[in-house]
Amino acid sequence: MNKVFFISWLAIWIAIFFAHSKAFLWIGFSLLTLLFFINLIREPKVLLNLPKGALILNLIFLFFLLPFAFMPPTPVRTFEDFLKNYLFHIILALFLALKLKDETGFYHSSLFYLPPALTCLAVSLHHLYSGIKLCLVSNHCSSTIFIADDISLLKGFNTTLTSYVFVFFFFLGLYFVEKRKNLKVFFLFISFFSLFMEIVLGRRAAILSIIFSGLLIGLLFKHKTVRVVGLSLSLGLTFLTGILLMTPSGGNLLIRYDKVHLLLQGKYAEAGSFGERIYMWQIYLKTALKDPFSGTGIGWKTQKQSLSQTNELALRHGNPHNLFLNIWLQAGIHTLIIFPIFCFYNIFKTYKMWRFETKKPFLVFLSGYLIAFLIISFFFGTDEGTRFTPFWITSGLIWGLNEKNSLSS
Repeated sequence: MNKVFFISWLAIWIAIFFAHSKAFLWIGFSLLTLLFFINLIREPKVLLNLPKGALILNLIFLFFLLPFAFMPPTPVRTFEDFLKNYLFHIILALFLALKLKDETGFYHSSLFYLPPALTCLAVSLHHLYSGIKLCLVSNHCSSTIFIADDISLLKGFNTTLTSYVFVFFFFLGLYFVEKRKNLKVFFLFISFFSLFMEIVLGRRAAILSIIFSGLLIGLLFKHKTVRVVGLSLSLGLTFLTGILLMTPSGGNLLIRYDKVHLLLQGKYAEAGSFGERIYMWQIYLKTALKDPFSGTGIGWKTQKQSLSQTNELALRHGNPHNLFLNIWLQAGIHTLIIFPIFCFYNIFKTYKMWRFETKKPFLVFLSGYLIAFLIISFFFGTDEGTRFTPFWITSGLIWGLNEKNSLSS
């Protein structure tokens, strides 16, 4: 079983980071789903061992999503997106929770941490190599040379945005729980290498989310070392961002085509990336409010096809670049209401555990990722495919650790 899990887990992480890897997504999730149902057949009541709140919220969420999984004009497409975006991910989270409940050290075993570490490292190094090679060939190397989806095997800097942030928080958490010196160095390297990639790729939402999460960790957590790390991370990234913004290269990397003076004048449609988002949100929100309980059906392609006139008004971006508006537009406001409740339920569970367990700093970094994910989701549609995967991985880890913690108590 462990060998099958490793193959499926590796396939999922290849699908997360590597371009042209759709087959790996289906292989990974199909194998993992098969393992999940085999376990259910062997122990039909095993799910009842997980937190009841998580199970109830998952059932309500799926119940609300299901009517929008077979929407015309192409029910096959909406059902496929329902599988990829939601059902497979919920099964992944439940599987990890059950696995962690049975095996205490599962989340820091090589079986678990090697696939994300190696795939992240391999594709990132190839991306850096491709960018440097392009610099040498063209004899011109701008600060934005690495911000290109097609120069390497990287799946795309928007698609892998949440994945790099997950790797950063997850491996930073592992650093604090690992006792072996060599592994501690390895975990710390992978963590800060993923942060380095976010800076190189100019991922402003990621940097902002890590600054904010680090600040909360520094203010709320009891463990002195972790508090220092959280505050140092927040202040250090803020300082680095300020330094970058004061240099021409750093300004190009972080500001790019945004026009701050137009943004301040309220000319959002002409102000660049951030201004366009504000402009689009207003248009899509008006559309959602016209019939708040209806939906286009699940998936960006269906949403884009059903809201063609709205998309034209909203600068032809195809979706509002906002997770919460996407869920509302695709599956109604009732489905949207459940998702934030679900997110804050997870954060509450982690807070409840580490509030009284100061020797478990790993939990802090899981909650740090959830906060970062929510911040990123205001600026990106993180509900599509592997953009959503790290959120459900984190959820599964939280449910498993929560149940393990309850049993220990």
